[in-house]
Amino acid sequence: MAKCTIDGREIEFSPGQNLIEVAAKAGVEIPYFCYHPGLTVVAQCRMCAVEVEKMPKLQTACSTAATEGMVVKTKSDRVKQNQKSVMEFLLINHPLDCPICDKSGECDLQDQSYKYGDPYMRYTEERRTFLDLDMGPVIKKNMNRCIHCTRCIRFGEEVAGIHEMVAVSRGNNTEITTIDGRPLETDYAGNYADICPTGSLTLKDFRFKKRAWMLKKTPTVCEGCSRGCNMEIHHEMNVIYRCIARTNMEVNKHWICDEGRFNYHYTVDEDRIVEPVLKAAAPKESVQWAQAIEKAKASLAGKKVTVLVGSDLTLEEGKQLLEFLPKHLPGASVFHFGTPGIKTSSEDAPADKILKRKSKTSNLHGLEKLGYKPFEKLADGTQAVLMIRGGRATLPQLNGVEVIAIGVYNAADVGNYGVVLPGASFAEKTGTIVNFEGREQRINRAINPPGQSKQLSEILMMWMHGTSATGAA
Repeated sequence: MAKCTIDGREIEFSPGQNLIEVAAKAGVEIPYFCYHPGLTVVAQCRMCAVEVEKMPKLQTACSTAATEGMVVKTKSDRVKQNQKSVMEFLLINHPLDCPICDKSGECDLQDQSYKYGDPYMRYTEERRTFLDLDMGPVIKKNMNRCIHCTRCIRFGEEVAGIHEMVAVSRGNNTEITTIDGRPLETDYAGNYADICPTGSLTLKDFRFKKRAWMLKKTPTVCEGCSRGCNMEIHHEMNVIYRCIARTNMEVNKHWICDEGRFNYHYTVDEDRIVEPVLKAAAPKESVQWAQAIEKAKASLAGKKVTVLVGSDLTLEEGKQLLEFLPKHLPGASVFHFGTPGIKTSSEDAPADKILKRKSKTSNLHGLEKLGYKPFEKLADGTQAVLMIRGGRATLPQLNGVEVIAIGVYNAADVGNYGVVLPGASFAEKTGTIVNFEGREQRINRAINPPGQSKQLSEILMMWMHGTSATGAA
């Protein structure tokens, strides 16, 4: 394998790798702003300039491919002076509002000004300011913080497939904005905030909610569709504050759609049922777990039952039900449900040219592997339905039968359901899902289920052995 030398260390590299990538393999940090591994290289911020032997001028590491025998210096006096000069130039117009900026704590400009900048500023002129137009429901723009890296422009054109971000005017008057000031149209707008190296583009949904350094990060998988994009749940004190993309080059690369990013909101909905309830005229009647389970058993006893299993459940939950149902509801018809119009994996297909899939649940392909059949209509003579879902599966219309529900539901969802036993959402459990490619991935528990909600395994154990098995009242 070819080798080059960076700061006196010999490093192997693959053909085509640039110096930033090669240096990172050896743990050598080369600072940059405009470069992003998922976007084209423009080499315009000049922060990554390094010294290469036999080349008279500094070379931008993002646009310079490593070659056999190349000798690179990233910490020479020339390089350090360039970094200080670039940082001084970038900070000329930057506002001193780090204490109130949502990017504070994870800001590339903040970190690199501390590591590579100069503590002294020669600029004494008045800073430029902008009045920012509304960019729609996802992104809040603060042009005063922009350093013209153009990542957002390139993301729109190269990834989102929509030319909506542009640079207008020139020099000190340059402004990054949308064409004609229109709101953002892409369904991937949240990625603008992810890739912005400053606080110029931030999420309205997260704005002023929580400091980045206070958040705990749990790696997991999005349940928004059958692709299974990798993401992180950021949470603190059992509250989810945001979800961001987690890089997986084989599944979603560096990106995630807005539907998946904000899907977690249903888990914190004020109307979510978080304690067992029985049907009552108005309002729903909250009861203890023991009473609710006994009522559920009595409602299904001696009746012809259809069991509907949401394709938003994990493989482990699907297997538990396959063991539980034949013993405790013998003769029941069992089907899976999830996305209207997508009954089987053969009907699943891309919903756009980027990431989205038509199946709006994460484990359709997994439940099919376990042998579940799609739900089309209730079997003739069905008297009661047991419905289990994780919260994402679309509820079918069930008229004229009593429904016992286990899982995540809102008060508006349940209508006249006989009993609702509250379960755990994707963010509140650990398990395995199978995406449309057959790839098994793990979702991880980030927070505890709210209120009296329980894991499906706990609910089934209580059903089989009584509430004393878990100590529940």
